Amino acid sequence: MTARQLPCVVLLGAPHALARGMAHALLQARQQAAGENRLPPWQCLAPQPAESWPRDALVYVLGQDWREGDPDPAVTRQIGLWRAQLGAAGQAYVMLYGKPAAQWQQLAESLKSIASNADWDWISAQNPWRPSARMRRPSCEQCGDPACEQALFEALRRSAQA
Repeated sequence: MTARQLPCVVLLGAPHALARGMAHALLQARQQAAGENRLPPWQCLAPQPAESWPRDALVYVLGQDWREGDPDPAVTRQIGLWRAQLGAAGQAYVMLYGKPAAQWQQLAESLKSIASNADWDWISAQNPWRPSARMRRPSCEQCGDPACEQALFEALRRSAQA
């Protein structure tokens, strides 16, 4: 079975370290998924504001997590600049919101739909920000179901005793 060529992915984010960290994690996940297989090289870039990238790249902008409170003005400004630059260049892009785990999952789903002829399953399987089995489900604190709260409490108690 031959691996299909993956399109270049560009991650734009503020602070730059966020995009760079996600790009690095994606490249590591690809390498880990490759294992002993010989897969074609793949580019995942996190350019600085002044740097260029391949015109045919799939571009993603990492947005702020609105649940974190007031947005950082510097981050908001940089994201606005990215969006203006992309708009002026006529470059299509996708915004990814939430915490890194959610952004990673959104990226995986987006890539699967945009470049469906490529194998992206390794992204979902390798999410480094995926909550562990011991962590509670997202939004559990807002559920209000007593049975759910009891099950969560029992699971936490069991894990503390282990």
